[in-house]
Order: sequence, then structure tokens, then C-alpha cells
Amino acid sequence: MSRRHEPNDEPIAASTLLEGKVAWLRSRIMKVAFGTGAALAASAFIVLIAVEMIVDWQLELPWGIRLVWFLGSLAMVVYLVNEHVILPLLDAPDTDGTALIVEKHFPTFKSKLISTLQLTRPGGLHGGEASFLVKALVRQTEDEARTVDFEAIVKTDNLRRNTIWLLGCIGVAGILFGIGGSISSALLQRAFLSASVEVPRKTRVAEFTGDLTIGRGDPVTINATASGIIPDEGTLAVSFESGRDQDFKLEKDENAPTYSRKFESVQESFTYVIRLNDGRSKVGKVNVQPRPTVAKLETRQQFPAYTGMGEAKRSLADLSLLSGSKLLLSITANKTIEKGYIQLYGVTNRHALKVSEGDALELRGIIDIPATNLTGFSIHMTDTFGLQSRDEAIYRIDVLPDRIPVVKITYPERREELITQKARMLIAFEALDDFGVASVQLKYQIDGGNTNTTDLVLGKTSDRQVKRRYNWRIGEFKPPVPEGASIEYWIEVKDNNNVTGPGVAASDRYVARVVTEEAKRQDLMNRVGDSLSSITEATTDQETLNRRLGELIRSRAEEEIQP
Repeated sequence: MSRRHEPNDEPIAASTLLEGKVAWLRSRIMKVAFGTGAALAASAFIVLIAVEMIVDWQLELPWGIRLVWFLGSLAMVVYLVNEHVILPLLDAPDTDGTALIVEKHFPTFKSKLISTLQLTRPGGLHGGEASFLVKALVRQTEDEARTVDFEAIVKTDNLRRNTIWLLGCIGVAGILFGIGGSISSALLQRAFLSASVEVPRKTRVAEFTGDLTIGRGDPVTINATASGIIPDEGTLAVSFESGRDQDFKLEKDENAPTYSRKFESVQESFTYVIRLNDGRSKVGKVNVQPRPTVAKLETRQQFPAYTGMGEAKRSLADLSLLSGSKLLLSITANKTIEKGYIQLYGVTNRHALKVSEGDALELRGIIDIPATNLTGFSIHMTDTFGLQSRDEAIYRIDVLPDRIPVVKITYPERREELITQKARMLIAFEALDDFGVASVQLKYQIDGGNTNTTDLVLGKTSDRQVKRRYNWRIGEFKPPVPEGASIEYWIEVKDNNNVTGPGVAASDRYVARVVTEEAKRQDLMNRVGDSLSSITEATTDQETLNRRLGELIRSRAEEEIQP
């Protein structure tokens, strides 16, 4: 009768062989993943730094660009380490996962390897399970494991390739670094953001023109100064905005290490690089912009307030302006303007232009029209690039002065009158002005003494033409004018020009002689006699004309009736 195997809960010792092989395989997987990723990241960093050094040698990168490049290189390294080192290590299989990899690679194990590892762990057996069967499974699995090469499971092709790349990068970089010597050392320091180290050159472009903004059609001269080994000539590499590239020779000054090239009438923008021996400048740019010009100009004349004429639009071809007016300018430019001014001719004044806040193409200006000397104006503008307008048109201005008033005494008719001490003398006058008479005064002197003034009331309005009479009460003078004295009098008027005036005019001077009443009566009788004599002479002349006309008619009639 066969012996019956009873369940045995005695724990079974783990297989040192199997656990050792699985642990070794897991470690190898992780080491290969780490080496593969690390070699790739290191190769990329070496290549990026080497490329930066080469580009820096060619272009002399500024510190800011080198900083961006260095940070970009570090970012690339971090990305590669994360993708090819950290994540693979975090995703590395545990012991059971490694066992499954082995069983997948060697199907002969079926599920014996992972079963052996799990059943030999503490608590791996449960009640009713036979331990001798597990021991037999362990022995069988160990026998198969001894005949299997676990190393073949891990593929190292990527590791070898990345390692070769890394060694190659190190070798090439080392050779180039050795060939470059001090140049390589300086470039490496610059690559690691040294701000004080310059790119070593046999010849350096110490100074050059740099960036410029010029007006279209202007000439431009590109200059450069060399230090170190001084070559006989240089090269100016130009890339035009239209896409055309061209090299030009830079001529050296005979007495200085300076080089220059002049371009006449430049029509398009371009970038350029100056090469002197092995030295080269930074990239410079010549920005060609149209100069600011007046695209549209409108003018309005604002008449002086005293004229009551308001504003009127004026043509640029006819700027005949009344003195004291304001000329309002409305300007539209061909491009955005930063500032501008109006240049006056005939006077030395300048008037600033105001740029519109809402539209930098629109400008406003005001010219005060003086009484004399102003002959014209021109518009000067500066755009946002600092370019100034040129060859500005000069607009002519003809200043029309406000003419002074005209005044004359219309009564009495004679320049000299005889009056008595008690006389009332009638004075009539006419005054005329372009825009209105503001005041009228009667002025007089007695025997050449002080000038006396009497204001003549005109009313509330100032008319362009004034006709008035004034009853001059000479008899009311205190003290009375003595007999034999002479009163010289005249009319003086002023216009209402409160800007460049007022204009003042005076009539001819008249004289009134104070005489006795007898002398006045005699003067009147003489004037009556003169009038009668004039009437008699006129009557005699009329009778003579009538007689001669009758004789002429009779003689013509006799001639017509003769046979």
C-alpha cells in the first residue's frame, strides 16, 4: 500500500540561483537603459555646444543669444535624460515582471519561473498544497535556468550605437579643440556664458557704421576701423531687401586703418557684414525710408476781429493777406510725423506744428501775419525715424497793410474864413476807411498855441464811410478869442484797427480869423458883390451866345434858298 503524502505547510527555501539570475537581469536592463539615455544626452550636449562655438566664431554672437542657446541646450539634455533615462528607470520591471520577460523570451519555461519565485516566498503556500511538489518544481526550473543565457535577453544595440556616437563626438571635439588651441578655449568660455571673453581674431573690426536710417535716394557711406593685423582691403557683403546679394570691395585709407565704401542714391534697404582678414563685424542694417513730404496743404485766413469778416478759404496760389490776420494751415503728410515747424521768410520766426493726437499724418499750424517783411513760408517735418524733410516748397505771402483812413473838410469851401467873436461856424467833413472809422476829432490851435481837441460823437457803430456836420460854437470859448487872432483847425480820424494800428489820418488845415463885426459885414458884402458880378457875367455871356446862334441860323437859311 503506497504511502500517502500529507499536506505540509513547512516553508520552502527560495532558489538562490533563480532569484540571483532574475535580479541580475533586472539590473542589466536598468543599466543598459541608463547608459543608452546618458550617452544620447551627452552626445547631444557636446554637439550643441560645438555648433554654438562654430556659429559664435563666424558671427560673434551677443551674450543674450548665447544665453538662449545655452539654456536651449540644457533643455534638450533635460528632455533626453527624462525620456531615455528617468522614465525607463521608473518603468523598469520588478522581479515578477523580469520573470515574465524571461518566460516570454524562452517559451520552454512556460510559467514555471514566475510560479517558482512566487511559491517560495513566505506565505506562498496555503493549506492543502504539497510542498514536495513545489520542491520538485524548483529543482526542475533551476535545471532549465542553468542551460539558458539570460544575457541574450537584453539588447544592447542602442547602447553600443549611442556609446560610439558619444566617443566619436568626444574624439572629434577633442581634435578640433586641440587644433583651435586658445581660440577653442575662448569659444568654450563664451559658450558657457563668459561675458568678458571676446572671440579671438588676427584682425578685429574695432568700429563700423552700424545701423542707419536714411531717406530714399540719399547717399550712404559704410565705414570700418581695423585693429590687429591690418589688411590692404576688406569686403562688404550686402544683402538687399529685394533678395539680391553682392560683395563690394572696401578701400583702405592710405594713412589710417580705416575702410569705406560709398553708395549713391540708395533706393532699397539692405543688411551688410564687413570682413577684414579673419575678422568680421556684426550684422548692420541700412533702413531706407521715404522722407516726409507734404501730401496735402489747405489754408484758411482768419481776419482780424475788428474787420468782422470771420474766416475764408485761401488758395496757395493767392496768399494776399491782410496784416493782423492769422493763416491757419491744415497739413496731411505722406507718413507718420513726430514733430515739425513752419519756417517764415522775411522774418526769422519759426512756428511749431501740432501733430494730431488721433492721426500722426495730420498737422496743424498758425501763422500770425505781421505788418511788414513777411514774404513766405515753408513746411519742415521730422518723421518717427528721425528723417527730416528736404527741398521744401516755399509758399509766397503778400502782406496787404490796412490802409489809413481818408478824411476831408467839405465845408467851408474856402481855406480861410472871417468870423466874429460870437460866431457859430459850420464844419462838414467826410471820412472813409476800409473796415470802419472808430473816432473823429476836431483839433485846433489859436495863434499857433497848444493843440485843443474836441471829440465828435459818431454813434454806436463804426461805418466805413462817415459824413457829418458840426456846429462849432466859437462864441462860447472861455476866455473869448481876441479880435485879430487866427484859429487853425483840422479834422483827425482813427480807424478801428486794434491789431497793427490804429491808422490815423488828418484833413488839410483851415484857418478862421477873428475880426470885428464891421469887417465881417464888409466881407459878406464883398462876397455878395462877387456873386452878383458872376451872375452879370454869366447873363452877358448867355446873350452873346444867343445872338451868335441867331446869326448862324440866318446865314445857313440864306445859303439854302439861293438858285
